[in-house]
Amino acid sequence: MLISIVSDYFYYGELTLPPLNFLYFNLSQDLAVFYGRNRWDYYVTEGIPLLLTTYTPFALTAVYYVVSSPPGSGLVPAGLAGSYHSASRAFAMAVIFVIITLSLISHKEVRFIYPLIPVLHVLTAAQVQRFMQPLSALRKGVLLFLLLANILIAFYTSQIHQRGVIDVIDYIRQQHEHKLEIDSLATTSVGFLMPCHSTPWRSHLIYPGIDAWALTCEPPLGIPLDRRSGYLDEADQFYVDPKTWMQTHMEDVGIDVPNRADESIEKRPWPENIVFFEQLENTVKKELRSSAYRECWRGFNTHFHDDWRRQGDVILWCRQ
Repeated sequence: MLISIVSDYFYYGELTLPPLNFLYFNLSQDLAVFYGRNRWDYYVTEGIPLLLTTYTPFALTAVYYVVSSPPGSGLVPAGLAGSYHSASRAFAMAVIFVIITLSLISHKEVRFIYPLIPVLHVLTAAQVQRFMQPLSALRKGVLLFLLLANILIAFYTSQIHQRGVIDVIDYIRQQHEHKLEIDSLATTSVGFLMPCHSTPWRSHLIYPGIDAWALTCEPPLGIPLDRRSGYLDEADQFYVDPKTWMQTHMEDVGIDVPNRADESIEKRPWPENIVFFEQLENTVKKELRSSAYRECWRGFNTHFHDDWRRQGDVILWCRQ
């Protein structure tokens, strides 16, 4: 704790305690709900199944079994029952404590419980071992199904599902690299007309010469509770009326789009590249039909998505 406080002091330039700020932001100010609310049982009914897929039943029964059963009750071979049960009980209680604590916060995400994966794997492995004894032909078939199902799920989610938001970033970076081969001081500008956090962003863009911006989703810091219900971040404002947003927030330079004068709004210049989801394609076509922008790349992203704003392919328009 002392090392954390000292290092944070040097980083932020003032005495601060991030864990305390976390509690203040999420519990006292209740700002996390700005990014969505979830049911109280989300981590049990959705979070853990997303982490463990077909092994979820084994994990849940393992936690119950370890907490409710005394040592030597058959979870593992008798020679290891005492020490293993003691460690497993500590693991199970840690899982229960973390799940209950994070469930108190209205906003929930599966990534919040990623640190539990190693612990859950240890508990799950013991329960799978217990289930597979004796190893009959039927149980061999069950084990084979579990393995194949996880391989297919892992392949689909890592190689196919939502790959477009990564592929487009790689494409932009590669195009910039081609520019650098000709001019070492070359720059590339790109704007993402997408819900915030749609792409991996700087982890893939890398080069400082790529000037990129995206719609933001800043929380309503400093806004009283009674006024938060009507608060809209930049991404929300854009999707309420994309046409009006572009006319109001983008500069009327080198493009035939009517511009609405509003001195209170800082306008962005139109970038060389515009990235958006297929759901927005018709709107963009209507607004930029007489401009120098043309589609220069399109990539598959998803077969399905629970967010209507992220449906369809990822499309890149370049200014010719």
